[in-house]
Amino acid sequence: MMRVLLFTLGAACCLYAMPVLAQDAPTVFLMGEQEAAYEKLNQTYKQSLLEACDNDMKLAFNKWLNMMQEMEAYADEINYDLNGVKVLMHVFWNADGQIDHIGYFLRPNSRNVDTAELSAFFTSFSRQYTFPVSSDRKFMHYTKASFPTFSERAQR
Repeated sequence: MMRVLLFTLGAACCLYAMPVLAQDAPTVFLMGEQEAAYEKLNQTYKQSLLEACDNDMKLAFNKWLNMMQEMEAYADEINYDLNGVKVLMHVFWNADGQIDHIGYFLRPNSRNVDTAELSAFFTSFSRQYTFPVSSDRKFMHYTKASFPTFSERAQR
């Protein structure tokens, strides 16, 4: 994707095409509103969370679940109500576990929330949280998330 800029120089003007870069995406965004930057993120962050966890599905699931629980704890700490929020979420981490970007979309069965406030919550959370996985490459995860988070270990 290219971003086209129009420059005016006196009476003359010219068009200049600039490539869209992954870092052009805001830290938190609604999926569908930053299409070119989102596409670039998907091209840049090719490694999945599962791959970053050495293909250990239990480890990847537990790390993701822990992050959801940390989000809930942070929401309680700052008095933000996440209960009833249901999203499709795409998280992009730097190789050291820092959250670079969170794309999300409210699911139809979600509690109605102000997306500006939810985006501000995700932005604030991403600044203070480090995911407990590091890798030699950037990584990402795309999934559904619902709050409150319920998990139950299956008995075998």
